[in-house]
Order: sequence, then C-alpha cells, then structure tokens
Amino acid sequence: MVRLAADMHIHTVLSPCASREMTPPAIVREAARKGIALIAVCDHNSAGNVSAVAAAAAALPGGPAVIAGIEITTGEEAHVLGFFPSSSAARAAASEVAAGLPPWRPLAARTSASPAAGGLREPEQELVDAEGNRTGIETRMLAAASGFALSATVELIHRHGGLAVAAHVDRRSFSVPGQLGFIPPDVPFDGLEISAAGAARGRTADFVSHGLPLLSSSDSHFLEEIGNGLTVLDVEAPVFSELCKALRGVEGRGCAIA
Repeated sequence: MVRLAADMHIHTVLSPCASREMTPPAIVREAARKGIALIAVCDHNSAGNVSAVAAAAAALPGGPAVIAGIEITTGEEAHVLGFFPSSSAARAAASEVAAGLPPWRPLAARTSASPAAGGLREPEQELVDAEGNRTGIETRMLAAASGFALSATVELIHRHGGLAVAAHVDRRSFSVPGQLGFIPPDVPFDGLEISAAGAARGRTADFVSHGLPLLSSSDSHFLEEIGNGLTVLDVEAPVFSELCKALRGVEGRGCAIA
C-alpha cells in the first residue's frame, strides 16, 4: 500500500474558462514538479482532451497517472464530476452530454497567461494533441447547462462505469447545495468535493454528516493553481480500480483531504 497525493479536478484549454497555458505537457510537468501522483482531467461537459493529457503523462518520466473525467453541468446548473475507468468510457458519457448542448462558434481570441495578466482568454474550446498543438475546436457550447437533471447526470456517470462526485459543494454557485439548497439524500453520489479554499476555511466539517467520502481538488484553470487542493489516497497503485476502493474505504484503502 502507498500513500499518494491526487488532484482530481484539472481543466485544459478545452474548457472555455481555462487559460491557454493549460496544455497537456504543461499540466503534467507542473503536477510532476509538485509531487502529485494522480490527476483527473475534468473539462466542462467534454472529455475531448483526456487522451492527450494521458499521452503527455506517459511520455514524461515520473509523470502522474491520469484519470479520465468530465465536469458535467446539470440542468439545474450544478456541477458534478465524473471519473471513468477509461478515456473511451468518458468520451461515451460526454457524447450523450454534448447532444443536449447548443452549438457554438469561436470569437476572436484574447489571451492572458495568468489571472494577474488581465483575466481569462476569450473562449476557444481547443482540442489538442499530447504536445499541445491544436487539432480542432469543440463546436458545442461547453459552458451551457446539459439536458440532464441532477439524478439523471449521476445515473449517466454510473451507466458508463464511473464515479459521481458533487463538485465544490461548499460554494454558493454551481454546486449542488448552492443550486438546490441541499444535497438530495436519494441521489447516489460516490463522494463530495470541497474546494481548496473551503478546505482551508474548515468547511469540511459541514459535510461530514452526509456520510460520503470527502475529497479536495484544485479545480485549476491556471498552471499555478494545480495542487492547491489535494486528496490523499491510500492505494496499491494510482489507477481507477484503486480509486474506487479508496472512495468506498474497502480492503485497507482510503482517502482523506490533505
């Protein structure tokens, strides 16, 4: 058994709110530099860059393991993270989400390297390869709410073999309690994510009573944010099957907020 650091919520250039610096090689280099052994790529309503990040990590000696993920915006505009056993499973779930999104066309690009440099770039929704070269653009509006209500979103994730985690539940906007006013007890989440800022403020204690595993992640849209929030996993290896056991707390596996 090993204890490792995981950042389970990282965006790439595909997400309309992420910086152009969030390319696959830059992400995995930054994660490796900070000693993060496992990351999850969770772009908004798409899994189009997951394989590219996984390939970049495989090419980097000492690079992190990569979990295929997606951050789905429900019909209620709550965010739910889906973690999947493979890139193909994540893409299959994402294709169902995409079918309900409106079309989108890119505007003139305005870039900035970091929050301090003047804010976010104009959305480009870039699909890239493992080197960060553009291979296309996503033509569905990834910032829009999907056609799936909360319970249907969790069912979709589970149907494709994934784990469903309510994202940044301590935030007032785009969280399940922020949008609904509570966390529905009949929706079978596999875990709850506390934002990095929320964990630092001690908000973890507010969600223990739900009896679900608690994670913290960076939700990084800029390179310097990677690792700001971390989950510690006790597992045999940084792979999806071990993540499942860690969230369920079985066979000596476990997870905790760093």
